[in-house]
Amino acid sequence: MTTIFVTMVYNDDVFLDIWVRHYSRYTDRANLHVITHGPQPNAMKVAPGCTFLECPRDPRNPRLDQDRFAFINEYCAGLTKTCDRVMYNDVDEIVVLDPAAGGDLVGYIEAVPKNIGVITPLGLEIIHRPDLENDFDFSRPVFTQRRYVRVNGWYTKPCITNVPIIWGPDGHGSSHPSIYLDDNLYLFHLKWFDRTFHLNRHKQRLDLRFQGDDGKEVIIGAGSWSWSAVTYKVITNSLLRMSVDRKGLGFNFQAHRDRLRNSFVGNSKGMYKIDWFADGDLRELPERFVGVI
Repeated sequence: MTTIFVTMVYNDDVFLDIWVRHYSRYTDRANLHVITHGPQPNAMKVAPGCTFLECPRDPRNPRLDQDRFAFINEYCAGLTKTCDRVMYNDVDEIVVLDPAAGGDLVGYIEAVPKNIGVITPLGLEIIHRPDLENDFDFSRPVFTQRRYVRVNGWYTKPCITNVPIIWGPDGHGSSHPSIYLDDNLYLFHLKWFDRTFHLNRHKQRLDLRFQGDDGKEVIIGAGSWSWSAVTYKVITNSLLRMSVDRKGLGFNFQAHRDRLRNSFVGNSKGMYKIDWFADGDLRELPERFVGVI
């Protein structure tokens, strides 16, 4: 029995490298399962020793995102039959144990009582402030260069499980009827970690669009990938106007955790979610996190 880490990649070499280097500190690379969305031969060069499998990808499929996540749900559900825990996250999401609680991520997760079927880390987005920080140096660790984060309920995902569950699109919400929001686990969303990098990444996704057989534009990807270049730039610029710890609370997120726990609710389809709010105030990572990613 062991803990298996699962992700899916599509032209995500930079994030895959970060993902593999992080989790391989805690487990054998064979326990890192990388699902490629269509053929991704370069992924095996970036992550040698990991376990690979391919999910078919047809960009003309109008249910592209729904079908790929159905694949992920079925795959991870099967893994729970033989593993202690299964963690699934997008490749730009990294789960971290607060160093104040120890240095063994896998040991910590596996020590959570088995009757707690699903574990939810608190979602924190890394926000690059180019007015306060330099451009990213890809030869150095993330947390030696990026210190500003914000709470985002959208990334507070029920991503660690020991029971078969159905996750909502991209892992937001699930079919599990209770929430265990851990006080020491954080899910860091890396998407915004460097302004130049994520602007170029969005442009690359825009370039994947094409005209369908009906003459309408086929948009590849959901969420921010579906935004136009203008909308994406407007949202990006708004990050520069965020305050930094205006209430002087430091790295204390108890009020956010309480809000999220109290907002947990199910719907008529048997899916459960929390309040997907995003805080407008940045917090600074404590020194103890330096070098963790």
